[in-house]
Amino acid sequence: MDNAVIDFFNANKDIEHNKDILPVPDEFLNLESDQTVSNFFKWIRHHSQCKSLRLDIDADTSEIKQELKTRASLAIPHREHPTWKSITLYGYSSIMTNSYEQYKLDGLITDDDVTDWTDVSRFFPKTVAWLKENCPLKEFARIRVMVLEPGGSSDPHKDYELGQALCGPINVAIVNPPGSEFVLENGGIVPWQEGDFRSMDLGSVHCIRNVSNEPRIHLIITPAKTDWDIDAMRLACRSFIKYQRERDDTRRN
Repeated sequence: MDNAVIDFFNANKDIEHNKDILPVPDEFLNLESDQTVSNFFKWIRHHSQCKSLRLDIDADTSEIKQELKTRASLAIPHREHPTWKSITLYGYSSIMTNSYEQYKLDGLITDDDVTDWTDVSRFFPKTVAWLKENCPLKEFARIRVMVLEPGGSSDPHKDYELGQALCGPINVAIVNPPGSEFVLENGGIVPWQEGDFRSMDLGSVHCIRNVSNEPRIHLIITPAKTDWDIDAMRLACRSFIKYQRERDDTRRN
């Protein structure tokens, strides 16, 4: 494993996750109006100092776990990492796992091209059906299977350069073995449980590593637009309030 990965983990792994998260402002405690929901959502995204937010979704992932484990071999190297792999179930192409913006700059896709379930999605019938039933976003631009092989890691990196960026893609843990860790700069290790739907602050430097003996398999759902639809925004707001209450209860006890 690269020394930069080891150093990054050692510098951040013992930091309390979400230690700097801010309390819910009083103006957002009443979420009756869509405008308040939208304003609260944008505050969570850019100003809450939340490193990761578990969405309040209860969906059984056991029915797709075996399918994804047996078909993980279809994934291809992501960002030129031999042990960090991906495959696109919904998008322009099953092998287009990197930034769409880069593919447009390279002239591979244009604004006239359309996204759809890709050729490889037919090998994941249970997963596709599960996504259609449980995806919290009404519209999405891409859905990928992300595989991190045993002993693998990503380089420390961030995906957004202009500050905090929560509530973008949604990350779903399907197989998250002990020894598979996601760490954020000044944010500690994300307390993943299999079945979690989480939104991560991609404006913070982050890194994943897998020191277990089995692959880590997650799904990443990328929204079609910068802002989520209003129902998904309400879900994020409700989840943030619930998380804060549970966190406060734990600290009091």
